[in-house]
Amino acid sequence: MTSELAERRKGRTLTLFLAAGALALIAAVTVGIEMRASSPNAATGPVVPGLEESISDAQRISIVSREATYRIERTQRGWAMRDRDDYPVLPARLAQLTDGLEGLRYTRRMTSDASKHERLGVTDPRQGGRGILVQIEDGRGALLVNLILGVETTGLYVRQPDNDQTWAAEGDLPPLRDVAAWMALQPLNVPAERFARVEIMPSEGRAYIVARDAADQPWRIAAPALAGVPQMVEGVAIHLTQLTPNDVRTAPAIQGAPRARVRARTFDGVIIDAELIESDGRTWVKMVARAETPEQEPAALAINNESAAWAYALTNEDAAALAPPLTAIVPQPAPPPPRAPQPPL
Repeated sequence: MTSELAERRKGRTLTLFLAAGALALIAAVTVGIEMRASSPNAATGPVVPGLEESISDAQRISIVSREATYRIERTQRGWAMRDRDDYPVLPARLAQLTDGLEGLRYTRRMTSDASKHERLGVTDPRQGGRGILVQIEDGRGALLVNLILGVETTGLYVRQPDNDQTWAAEGDLPPLRDVAAWMALQPLNVPAERFARVEIMPSEGRAYIVARDAADQPWRIAAPALAGVPQMVEGVAIHLTQLTPNDVRTAPAIQGAPRARVRARTFDGVIIDAELIESDGRTWVKMVARAETPEQEPAALAINNESAAWAYALTNEDAAALAPPLTAIVPQPAPPPPRAPQPPL
């Protein structure tokens, strides 16, 4: 009897447990339906499912936008900017791209009307659109990632090139429109404090020399002699150490007669010659170092190992500040006032 009573109690407990589970499941489904009804365009999930497992097979990254088109490939020496003559790519940028794509998540279904792609920035850049095409291939050419991104002030939007459906998304991606951001473009890694003398041969006007006697002394125009003229030349003297190029090629790829030259000498006897060359509508700088004494040959070699093999594209501001004419840094005297008319005789 007691055994039968215990069995009945177990049965009732199991029934109640199953009923409670069913009610919880119904409640969860109901909540989900209500949430879907209140936010019918809500979306979740990764934009590129399974990328964490497949990204190790990546061999090639292609980026296309109105601002820049470039291709990054895995080489024997590591990842390099293939169409910039295999200039090394910053590992931190690759990690940022990988982490950003793996963490990219849908947040909202947007439009599937292609006529509205323009305002979301997801028009195909291969057809002149504002979007950014990101493609990552494995060694066999299979696409691991194939997306058009719209990076707008209103948010991040994404679609596949062969699909008009667009989604809002969230994620942290590197500056894909800026090719220079992927490379450590520092033509001259020499502290400005080492500079003692700089000769400027600008594209117009006479050559001139700025110099100082010690690192803690002010710069002055050493030639030509300009006694009594205010001189603000420090920016010109050290600008070679402050360049921020926006592109790069191997030095032999950029040819032409130099339109300006700069020669810098350090206190310890290293000479750095820089040439500014016009090519393809841009100004490029090429430089090479040499030592005045055998003791300084390792220092000159270190500069050449980093910079001599490359030509760096300069912004208009950098090109103007690197070799300005003397008249741009020395205040010109005010013109004399017009002579008063002479009375008639």
